[in-house]
Amino acid sequence: MLQIVCETHEDEAQKRLLNTPPGPARSGIERYSAAMHFYQNGKLSAELLEIYRICCKLDHEDPIRVARLEGVIA
Repeated sequence: MLQIVCETHEDEAQKRLLNTPPGPARSGIERYSAAMHFYQNGKLSAELLEIYRICCKLDHEDPIRVARLEGVIA
């Protein structure tokens, strides 16, 4: 799970979407949409956003796992 500080109710709603577990249909696009929200607000790096973009069509893939494998996050 990412450590993102929520400052608004919208941030809280987007964080819930960002943490949608892999598997359900459209979960990848929901995570990517939330990632874009945090990127646009300076709370997510371009590198991590790119991983969410790549994973957005792969509902079963965990972008955090991929980010760790790629060395984007520890």
